Amino acid sequence: MARSAAAVIRPKSLIDLWLGAQLRQLRKRQGLSLAEVSEACNVSLGMLSQIERGLSAPSLRALQALSRLYGVSIDALLRNAGQDGGDTDGHVLRAGLHRRIDSLDRGVSKEVYTPPRSSTLDLCRAVLAPGGASGDELFVTDTHEQVGLVVRGELDLWIGQRVVRLRSGDSFCYAGNEPRRWCNPGDTETEVIWAISHSASQVPASPPPSPDAGGSSIPTDQQGESP
Repeated sequence: MARSAAAVIRPKSLIDLWLGAQLRQLRKRQGLSLAEVSEACNVSLGMLSQIERGLSAPSLRALQALSRLYGVSIDALLRNAGQDGGDTDGHVLRAGLHRRIDSLDRGVSKEVYTPPRSSTLDLCRAVLAPGGASGDELFVTDTHEQVGLVVRGELDLWIGQRVVRLRSGDSFCYAGNEPRRWCNPGDTETEVIWAISHSASQVPASPPPSPDAGGSSIPTDQQGESP
């Protein structure tokens, strides 16, 4: 069924979309309403709704309050490491300092390998558990072009209404504004490497660490995009 352009929403990033989904899942698991969480955490109802839908990134204060309420550490939610260039002045990003986020409900673990000095290109690695996926909806991004390589496993890639199955060694590309989604259809892990190009105005030269089907809407992610 065709997607309605009027239904397009624009989350700040896919990482915010995944974080919001995890927070929503934790709230529902504890049987709490948005109003109850709003009162307990002193965060407005409207802001909570936007955070859970990925339309706003939570402030540190809000994230601390939510993590205390749900009994989950911020590290467990974000799994983000710093991006200190150290003595390399941002030209090199040392092992162990890559930004990372695990989306447990989607079966996706993502790392960003981009050194701080890079302003127009991101290099990402995603590991998808069996059934792991970007989501149930097609999404677009404000990036220019994205190129990917399936390192191991299988990847089902939708671009618009077309779907293709990719295997180890297959590569692919698409423009940021092309609606797509992807998933691991196999029973083993899939590993994919993505290179994502931006305009210089879309990504700051030294970004700080971030707090990464069918449906009726096409989400957009911007900074720190997942493919």
